[in-house]
Amino acid sequence: MADVPPFAPAVAGSVDPAATHAIAPQRVVRGPGALRAALPHLHVLTRRPVLLGRSPAVAPHRQALAQQLHLPQARQLLLRHDCCDPDLLRLETAIRQLQADGVIALGGGKVLDAGKLLAHRCGIPCVTIPASAATCAGWTALANVYSETGAFIHDVSLDRCPELLVFDHQLVATAPARTMASGIADAMAKWYEASLSSGQSQDALVRQAVEQARLLRDQLLLECEDALAHPGGAAWGRVVENCGLTAGLIGGLGGARCRTAAAHAVHNGLTQLAPCRHWLHGEKVAVGILVQLRLEETVGGQPLA
Repeated sequence: MADVPPFAPAVAGSVDPAATHAIAPQRVVRGPGALRAALPHLHVLTRRPVLLGRSPAVAPHRQALAQQLHLPQARQLLLRHDCCDPDLLRLETAIRQLQADGVIALGGGKVLDAGKLLAHRCGIPCVTIPASAATCAGWTALANVYSETGAFIHDVSLDRCPELLVFDHQLVATAPARTMASGIADAMAKWYEASLSSGQSQDALVRQAVEQARLLRDQLLLECEDALAHPGGAAWGRVVENCGLTAGLIGGLGGARCRTAAAHAVHNGLTQLAPCRHWLHGEKVAVGILVQLRLEETVGGQPLA
């Protein structure tokens, strides 16, 4: 038997950052009525939270949660723009002045990203409550920062995923069908980008992420039509969880090596164009997928997938 070399502790700073993974939230509560079921976990995690939101369409759900948590108006904070530096600075100051011990973000992807960033900066727990299945932002240890007008600036890798993710089907069902269609495109991009950037990887976790992304794509292609036609049905439940949860898990397993190729790069470019800013995140990513496939065909000599 070959000699096994002795274990040598890694020198500080010697670990490849791309091999560091924040894979999943500490706890995920999902399904119909998940928000009510998660209340005991919320009370354990944070005693003096702030509740972060933005959209008037989601305001009734925020107000209902604020009443359940007995939150005064001062602890209900609103984004004025997208997840942008001026808003983040204003909200961070408010959180510190309130001596909050947790951030609860209820809303779309940019609200969830802002909540994660603010919790990270303040060193307090984060709870994400997605109001739609448009992105997997409620799961990931990544946040996008935009300008006040919605142009993408950069992303921020965080040390950890949220402490608690609450994916309530009844809340998600109140979102327009367009948000789920957008989430389907965003989730499918996991395969098209991961297969290109890491399809030949020999890293075990990355290979698992790529294979899971392929399975995710297949499941979405098989069930998305049924899901869109029958909101609240069995296929709908699987599709929204694939968009909001499984896509995030793939990003956690694959880490930085399994991330952006052309699809999200095109999204980032489109945000710089004012006429495109009313498009949802996944709608811009969908254009990016088509551009990437065309590039693979014309530059890489690969047939269109």
